[in-house]
Amino acid sequence: MDQITKNYIKIALAGVFWGTIGLFGKTLEGYGMSSEMIAFSRQFAGFSILFIIFLIKDPSVLRIDRKGLKSAMIIGVVSQGIFNLAYFGSIKLVGTFTAVVLLYFSPVIMFLLGTFMYREKSSRKKVFSVLLCLTGCVYGVTGGDFSTLQSNTVGILLGLTAALTYSLMPALSKKTTTIYNPFTIIIYSFMFGAIMLIPFAKPVASIMAVQDKAVFLIMPLFGFISSSIPYCLYIPSLHNVQVSKLGVIASIELVVSIAIAVLFLKEPLSAGKVAGASIIMASILIMNTNIELPRFRRKYRFVKK
Repeated sequence: MDQITKNYIKIALAGVFWGTIGLFGKTLEGYGMSSEMIAFSRQFAGFSILFIIFLIKDPSVLRIDRKGLKSAMIIGVVSQGIFNLAYFGSIKLVGTFTAVVLLYFSPVIMFLLGTFMYREKSSRKKVFSVLLCLTGCVYGVTGGDFSTLQSNTVGILLGLTAALTYSLMPALSKKTTTIYNPFTIIIYSFMFGAIMLIPFAKPVASIMAVQDKAVFLIMPLFGFISSSIPYCLYIPSLHNVQVSKLGVIASIELVVSIAIAVLFLKEPLSAGKVAGASIIMASILIMNTNIELPRFRRKYRFVKK
């Protein structure tokens, strides 16, 4: 197995771990935590765990110059801070279903970024896979019931902003991680993302209001499983992979989210969600195998006069 294939597998595994966000989020929500505090706890816990690990294991990873810190700040503010604020703002205005559908426009945005920003070669198969993935995501979220979608101009704009900032993460990180240690960039981008969320999360007041001590066990697990592990798989794997493919591969996150919601959160499994998950898996398969799309050639008949 070549290194590029291994990188794509790691990116898919990152999507699997990201699929646990809903489970942890719902659990912490049940303890009375706000969505902003949930986002902050994920960022802060992810940063703290990685900082401590590398402080013990390899302190050199924590060294970074001013230029590298600036790059980490841009990634953290855009892809962690603004993303979380836009995403949760969209949820408040248009509801979870619509916000998630808007977020999963990211495979299309990543395809466009890869094609025009990194000059990656486009193809009929790649375009088809991206559109198929988008279709699967819409069905996976709505279950085929489009009456669940809501319309609000500001909410829709925030949802698309979340999709854009999410898509910019690999585009911003790919070049930076060729210059700096990927783990260094991950650690400091988490830090800046957490700092940006402080005014909105009000962590001190939120921690003081906690009634059940189980929260203090769940938050580190949340940060480690849904933040530290997936980003440590994802960011170092961006080297030698196509940005235009990433959105489709990482969308396995939604398939895992649906499975977890059914198994652990006891949410009903509809035919639409099964169809959506199947379509996503098909799009990933088509994008990353030698499957060729059939060519339809129009036949013209010339009649002699």
